[in-house]
Amino acid sequence: MAKATKKQLAINMIANMVAFCVQFGVNFFLTPYIVKQLGSEAYGFVTLSFNIAGFASIITAAFDSMVARFVLMEDAKGNDDAATKYFNSALVTDTVLAVILSIPFGAIVIFASDVLSIPARLIVDVQLAFAFAFLGTLINLVFASFGCTYYVKNRLDLEARRNIEGNIIRATLLIALFVLLPAKIYFITGTMMVVIMYNCAANLYYKRKLMPEIPISIRNFRFGSVKKLLSSGIWNSVNSLSTTLLNTLDILITNLFLGAAFSGIYALVKTIPNFLNQLIAILVKVFVPNINILYAQGKKDELLREVLFSVRVMGFLVTIPIGFLMVFGGAFYEAWVPTQDNHLLQSLSLLTLFPLIASGIITVITNVYITTNKLRVPALVLLGVGIINLTSVVLLLKFTNLGMWTVPTVGMTTQLFYYVGFQPIYAARCLKLPWHTFYKAIGLGSMCTVTMVAACLLYRTVFDVHGWIPLIIAGIVCSIVTMGVNALIVFTAQERRSLLAKLPLGRTRSRGH
Repeated sequence: MAKATKKQLAINMIANMVAFCVQFGVNFFLTPYIVKQLGSEAYGFVTLSFNIAGFASIITAAFDSMVARFVLMEDAKGNDDAATKYFNSALVTDTVLAVILSIPFGAIVIFASDVLSIPARLIVDVQLAFAFAFLGTLINLVFASFGCTYYVKNRLDLEARRNIEGNIIRATLLIALFVLLPAKIYFITGTMMVVIMYNCAANLYYKRKLMPEIPISIRNFRFGSVKKLLSSGIWNSVNSLSTTLLNTLDILITNLFLGAAFSGIYALVKTIPNFLNQLIAILVKVFVPNINILYAQGKKDELLREVLFSVRVMGFLVTIPIGFLMVFGGAFYEAWVPTQDNHLLQSLSLLTLFPLIASGIITVITNVYITTNKLRVPALVLLGVGIINLTSVVLLLKFTNLGMWTVPTVGMTTQLFYYVGFQPIYAARCLKLPWHTFYKAIGLGSMCTVTMVAACLLYRTVFDVHGWIPLIIAGIVCSIVTMGVNALIVFTAQERRSLLAKLPLGRTRSRGH
């Protein structure tokens, strides 16, 4: 990898991590306050509103998931005319889809209490929460194409800067609203809508600054470009549907079968895994532009090295918080939401954390499907897994007494099968490599969880951990020890020297010599 590319990769990763920490901080400190003021039932509807709004991605993924890929490929080749047509075709299509989606979204807002189990005191609040969540989704959809700018120009640091600014705005608004007015759940979705509007404005600004060679004009709309985007992206829509069947419908199903109280508890359980999924997505996104560039340039050996390195880096990073929560989850929930049953939350959360180990390490591999434009088979397999997951959950809820344990147990089983048993093998096939190519890197990444869990268990036998300060100290100590051990397990000596050279201490020593 070129020196400039490595530098930009480091900048992108650091900036995105800072943005994630800001977003995490806003939501992390807000959640216990909402639970305390309004109860876990109300919090469940916040999560549910965003989940329902996310159903729109099933339709829009066909275009938006592939716009960045096609624009980047044409931009890398210097073909501005083709890139312009892809960009504008997606822009027009997204605008039309937003108008169409406003109809079912409006119906859901009006008839929410007829469809869902909603306490009478929360009906109006839930309707407003849904309305703000849906409106934000529609605004974001109209401006979705502009978001590809950071990806195409490999300036994900600017996207991270935008996210930091947006979350600062949101935090300021939320604090003002909760201090000055009685607590309402629609404050959360309403302020998110404001952030979306800010993000869209920033996307428009950076598009004009970084991609002036691609003008915005309806005259550049081409049905042929839409058809090509759709033919490739339709499988991403299938993937989005499958992901919904696997992950997003769980809170809705819990509400319909077990009621608002249980869905609120499960929404709390899903909060931290959702944050970790966001972290995984942010980290993976850092590697994707270079993977696509190497593929476009036909550098297959460098591409393979980049993918394998990315898998090991993901294992090195994401297994730290996962392993920590596996051991100290009970103490974490006790400190975070003291009004809830921390033992129940910890037990349920363990079932949601196991699949995250696999997805965190393997997700970067799935981008090989997009890079090679081979999406049909993985989409159909994931759809089958999603259908099996949904069917199993419904049947078990209806005919057994497993209750809320049903959803995470079935989800863990089906997701592990898909992530470990299918994705690495098919990605290797897409690159015309032996089926077992990625399993060594996956195994090394998985070992990082074992060392983190071992370090945390050893720490817990020596120290009694209750409250935020002991938790933070435990997290810092165990993370430092584990990362030191894992660096020896995961990276080669050359990779360790390269990583060390990027640290301030490493550079200081180099200058001293």
